Amino acid sequence: MEQIQTERHGPVLLVRFNNPPKGFMDGGTLDDLEEVTLEVDRNPDIRAAVYTGSDPDTFIYHFDTDVLSQMADQMRGRNLSFSADKPLPERNIDVVFQRIADSPKPHIAAINGNCMGGGLEFALACDMRFARAGDYRMGQIEIALGILPGAGGVVRTARMIGAHKAMELCLLGEAFSPAQADRMGLLNGLIEGDVVAHALSVAERISGHAALPVQHIKRIARAANEPGDREALALERTLFLDLLVQDEAVAALAAYNEGSLKLTDRKDS
Repeated sequence: MEQIQTERHGPVLLVRFNNPPKGFMDGGTLDDLEEVTLEVDRNPDIRAAVYTGSDPDTFIYHFDTDVLSQMADQMRGRNLSFSADKPLPERNIDVVFQRIADSPKPHIAAINGNCMGGGLEFALACDMRFARAGDYRMGQIEIALGILPGAGGVVRTARMIGAHKAMELCLLGEAFSPAQADRMGLLNGLIEGDVVAHALSVAERISGHAALPVQHIKRIARAANEPGDREALALERTLFLDLLVQDEAVAALAAYNEGSLKLTDRKDS
């Protein structure tokens, strides 16, 4: 795998994202995640997975916006259009994120640094999220680029903190601190020390329990919290592509990639 490094810590697989220089997610990241998530499910000796970034200041910065711009150009060149009346099938990113949700084993995000857009969507797909206390950015910032969170960001944020707060975060598109994320209820905990060590400790403690009750508890909790998610996620990815082919998104993505469009930080708590 080119963008992921793995380490075994007893029954726990530690997965480190490694895509320098900026720590973006792209197709290569998803290919590696496909391999890793399949291995976690298939290997009976792996009882849990913890994900973090290799760069000390970055978890996954966000999905590579140059790739999004290329996708927009290709789809516009083919005159493609998208409608909520025709929901799209799952893409690779949706399959991987759904595998995490459906996995009988816990997947834990140890957020060690910048985590926005697709990076935060990945963290939200995990079963638990712990974040290092510090001065870095998180957020659903897609609307600032003329698009929307298209890989579960709207749906999973709404499930986690309620539709009213999800709309606030996604409609404003402002970046926020990990302390703000914790106060909003997006995290299981804000960690002053080593977030990876904390997440590994949680995973190891869970792994000390019998596998079947862990599987059943995760399944029940997910079922209770996520009714109808597959339909909502299909609508989200469809309308994401509908926005991606619009003039406003093409212009905003180009401005962001050139450095002339800056993200706004959230000012309140």
